[in-house]
Amino acid sequence: MVKFPTATELLVFDLEAYVPEADRKRKTGASLAVNPFREGHTLLGGVFHLTRPRLGETLTKPAFEHHWVWDEGDEAEVVSSIYNLFSGMRKRASLKKQHHADPVVAGVGIAQFDMPCILAKCLAHETAPADEIYETICKVRVVDLAVAGIGFLPSSSPLLYPRTHNALADRFIPERIKKPTGKVVWEMADEKDYAGIAARCEGEVKEMVILAERMLAESQVKE
Repeated sequence: MVKFPTATELLVFDLEAYVPEADRKRKTGASLAVNPFREGHTLLGGVFHLTRPRLGETLTKPAFEHHWVWDEGDEAEVVSSIYNLFSGMRKRASLKKQHHADPVVAGVGIAQFDMPCILAKCLAHETAPADEIYETICKVRVVDLAVAGIGFLPSSSPLLYPRTHNALADRFIPERIKKPTGKVVWEMADEKDYAGIAARCEGEVKEMVILAERMLAESQVKE
């Protein structure tokens, strides 16, 4: 049985990327427009909230830590900053016992976009040796809230299918007053609305933290 030491870490985060105009409207193929290996598809950055939940301790400072290309200079610097967050988790967990929980990363849709994007960009920029990148990025435990939320929302879908952020928030955060703007981030980037992108992303991560807490609470076995 897996045990959860008090030092077990949880990283909740969200990334934003820029997609060139020519690649934004596809009539066929994958619904996700961004491809981190395509020319001009830039990782703009993201917001990160790293905690030790059992201790009530927040490790990121400020609590919702921002890394963006317009603050740090370029994509390679942002990728390096994000990699360092993961590397820190890996190093702190390096002496854990086999039956102790691995560090956990959580977010909505991170299995489809955020985690593969980090891996791809670290490899593209040679942030570290490839084998080290794999050990650092791919050996955490990934909890995609879009998948974890399937059983909480009734559906007539003929197969299991991930839920959207808004659908989950409507279910678990009914008190929220304002939904994130539907305007896509790359249009905001075209307009240089960097503050708007950062605020939108932080708002989504804050909601993800609440989603994770409330999903856990509702799934707990009551005696």
